Amino acid sequence: MRTIVIVALLLASKLIVAQQNLIATDKFNITGKVKKEMQITLDNLKHYRTTNLNNVNTSCSPKKEEKTEVVKGVLIKDILDSVAFAYNSPKELNEFYFVFVASDGYRLVYSFNEIYNTETGKNLFIALNMDGKDITEMDNRILVLTLSDIKSGKRNMKGLSEIIVRKAE
Repeated sequence: MRTIVIVALLLASKLIVAQQNLIATDKFNITGKVKKEMQITLDNLKHYRTTNLNNVNTSCSPKKEEKTEVVKGVLIKDILDSVAFAYNSPKELNEFYFVFVASDGYRLVYSFNEIYNTETGKNLFIALNMDGKDITEMDNRILVLTLSDIKSGKRNMKGLSEIIVRKAE
C-alpha cells in the first residue's frame, strides 16, 4: 500500500511540473482525417479575420479567474474552414471530432457538430492579442479560449501544438 501511495505522489508531482513548465508554441499542425495536413504559424494566424472580445476569462483553470479586458481572437472555425476533411459522404462529418493537444500533452475534444452547429463554434477562439500584448510576446501562446462554457476556464488551453481530426468508429 505504501508503494502505491509513493508512486501516486510521484506521478502527481510529474503532472504538476509538466503544467508549470509548459512550452509556449509558435505553430500548430492540423492532422488526421484531412486531405492535406496543414501547419498554422503565428504569422498565418494574423491573416485571419479577428474579433474583439471584452472582459474575457483567460485562465486555464475553472478554480481561478484571470480577466483580460480586451482580447483579439481568431475564430477556430475560420481556421478549420481552410482544411479539406477526408470523407466520402457529408453524413460522415457527423462522426468527426477534433482533439486539441497542448505542448504538455493536455488534450481537449470537440465534436464536428459542436464547432459547426452550436454556440460553442461561435465562441471558440485563439487569442492573438491580450490587452495590447501581441501573440509573439505572450508566454501562454498559442492560447485557445472557449467562451460559451458554463464553467469558464475549464476548456481554455495554452500551448496548442496540434489539432487531430478523427472519425468515431
